Amino acid sequence: MNKELLSKSNFNRLVLIFFIIFISFFIHSNIYADNIIPLAVIIGNSPDEVVHQTGLGKADIIYEISVEYPFTRLMAIFVNNGLTIAGPIRSSRYYFSRLAAEWYPIFAHCGGQSLKDERIINLDQMHYPSPYWRDKKIGGWINLFSDTKNLREKSRKLGFTNKINLKDSLLNLRTLNVSGGKISKITVKYNQKYSIYYEYEPNSNTYLRYINSKPHQDSKTLEHLATSNIIIQYVPIEKIPGDKEGRLEVNIIGEGIAKIFYGGHYFITKWVKKSINQPTLYYDGQGNILNLNQGEIWIQIVSNETKVWFK
Repeated sequence: MNKELLSKSNFNRLVLIFFIIFISFFIHSNIYADNIIPLAVIIGNSPDEVVHQTGLGKADIIYEISVEYPFTRLMAIFVNNGLTIAGPIRSSRYYFSRLAAEWYPIFAHCGGQSLKDERIINLDQMHYPSPYWRDKKIGGWINLFSDTKNLREKSRKLGFTNKINLKDSLLNLRTLNVSGGKISKITVKYNQKYSIYYEYEPNSNTYLRYINSKPHQDSKTLEHLATSNIIIQYVPIEKIPGDKEGRLEVNIIGEGIAKIFYGGHYFITKWVKKSINQPTLYYDGQGNILNLNQGEIWIQIVSNETKVWFK
């Protein structure tokens, strides 16, 4: 009798272990499913747009780059399979689409400058309006939104497919869980009218983000945006001669200096993007590819003259 009870107990224990393994696999495969094509969504970041922003807290990686003075614009990369509303969606610039191509994504934007690239599924709202909608409560041209489900479904219905190749991406480098550093505040001054700073929170091992000294929050959830990694990447940026709109030439091909922060620590590194078709990689002082901390990544692409403070 005791042997029977022991046998049943072992059997039940094995069933429980297999169940836990199955659930863990199911959850992981649904968060980062192999057949999920990444999304790259251009999101406005002017003062009028910031108060309506949503979805940034669910992105895996966010790029911030200057557009016409004094504004920046964001590109949010969603590799996860979660349902997220994102916006306000705005127009692209050439440098955003060039960076987007590194992710082989569905590229969501509303007009603007974008490069033709076989690695990009260009879901421009000007040509494919159905996955997008406008919030009538918001005036002007800053009321365009979509969600990750709509964008992926529209891509499938149109028959778009893409070869996903993320083996060299930053997501595969996030293997650390480092905390306990002493750098508590990082400030980036893009121009006289716009600056951001991050404040390190040791308890969560993340950095809270502020715009012009105000908490950067999601308009729907009121979540204070935070990240686990900050990359400040210095690149040559110049005004395009004769461009009446004041558009910029942002040179993201080549190599230069990057400052990387995670877990309260600071590292000075070299970024390298050898060609249009190569990913951007970050190297430490010994020439090894630098790993990042587990969690989200904000990439601040700035001019070589941009002022950055940290303490």
